[in-house]
Amino acid sequence: MGLIRKLLLLSLCVLPGFCASQAQTASPEMRITLLGTGGPELTAHRLGSATLVQAGDQLLLFDSGRGVLQRLYESRVHITGITNIFFTHLHSDHIEGLPELWMTGWFLLGRDHPLHLYGPVGTQQMADGMLQMYTHDVNTRMGASPVENMKHIDVTEFAAGVIFEKDGVRVSAFPVEHEDGNPAFGFRIAYHGRVVVLSGDTTYTQSLVDAARGADVLVQNVMAGSDAYLAKAPAKRVVMQKLTTPEQAARVFTQAKPRLAAYSHIIEMDVSDKGLLQRTRDAGYRGRVVVGLDRMVIDVGERIVVHAPASVRGLAPVTKPGQD
Repeated sequence: MGLIRKLLLLSLCVLPGFCASQAQTASPEMRITLLGTGGPELTAHRLGSATLVQAGDQLLLFDSGRGVLQRLYESRVHITGITNIFFTHLHSDHIEGLPELWMTGWFLLGRDHPLHLYGPVGTQQMADGMLQMYTHDVNTRMGASPVENMKHIDVTEFAAGVIFEKDGVRVSAFPVEHEDGNPAFGFRIAYHGRVVVLSGDTTYTQSLVDAARGADVLVQNVMAGSDAYLAKAPAKRVVMQKLTTPEQAARVFTQAKPRLAAYSHIIEMDVSDKGLLQRTRDAGYRGRVVVGLDRMVIDVGERIVVHAPASVRGLAPVTKPGQD
């Protein structure tokens, strides 16, 4: 790049959003979109747990929580391009967005190929139940559409180990500890020397540390409440025993040493985003860590670049195939 061009780009960085948009134009080796960063609680700014990982030309969706279809649309993702969906476990807040993604992608957007679900034991039963729930739509709504593709959902139930491998992308599942959510798993996604790890819902477990050691990005669940809050809501202490506190997360980060740690599936109670980071620092972690936001994008390559959620103003309605 010539000196004049370098100086021009440097001067343009004073314009809001310009440098971020330039970073987006480079092709990262992997891209993570934190579609939904919340838990089962209803909040104004965080929808249900869902993480999209792009590796090459492959789109892999991990969990399908409340509002996932909306967040995909807002993130300008081609919805019918979502075929492979992986579930950390089968708690409702990780699966409740699946029916709208499946149904709307078919009858409104012209999906012409089946979904492929990867999940723990019980995933096939979940898929069968979803088909039964939508019997009326499947049988009557779109008489001339590819109904057989709609009715057929491929399911792979896994235990642990490599569960997906295609065109250089490898997804491995490892067991974690989530008490009444067990069997529960985290995922390690590897592509051309880059590694992204998703903790899933878990308390501190050695298997997570082992899987995340040296990863480029670790996406980590977290739950935090003050002592005063927990004194008033003792039931939350029980929930906290099956998730990761900021102090436990700091321990995982310190031992695993990812290039970037990103909080998602965030249950803050009365602790702010700033408070999460402060407690992580107070517990001794000095590495790079961010608190995830819905639709935050993380580009993973030689550099790791975190992009704030883009504006959703001016998005056109998606009403027919080819517009999403």
